[in-house]
Amino acid sequence: MSGEYDITYFDPQEVEFFYGNGTTMHFRHKGTDYPNVSIFRTFPFSKPYEYISIWNEDTELGVIKSVDQLDDESEAVLRRELHVRYVVPEVKRIQSIKEEPGLWIFELLTDRGPLKLMMRNIHEHLELLPPNRIIITDMDGKRCEITNIKELDLHSRKELSKVI
Repeated sequence: MSGEYDITYFDPQEVEFFYGNGTTMHFRHKGTDYPNVSIFRTFPFSKPYEYISIWNEDTELGVIKSVDQLDDESEAVLRRELHVRYVVPEVKRIQSIKEEPGLWIFELLTDRGPLKLMMRNIHEHLELLPPNRIIITDMDGKRCEITNIKELDLHSRKELSKVI
């Protein structure tokens, strides 16, 4: 296969990310500047800083294999932009997990405040990741993360045991 399915991987030595006037991120590749580019994770959970897709309006320019390979300034810019784009609240406490007819309701306390998530088929909305992480996504696409099940308090772990 070729053509529309080809992926361009950028050489980290040939690219630069920086801020223009204000907070818009710019991208430079071999001396060509692209103002106000967008970035997207291709593996948002398992590899948050690898395989980052770079877009100019509605066209993908290419992919950065790892932000760790970039110069320090470019790496800092990309990490900041990824953090802003992919804000995922961290669960600090599970207040309750209740099952109502045809619906599961999670009431959580996160590092960004209280959060209520509702979902129908619970196992489609929980993504268990090694070593002890869980990504929870509700019916509306709201997301949060338990970064380490073992660090939750006893009440939270008891509530979580209802569903895993």
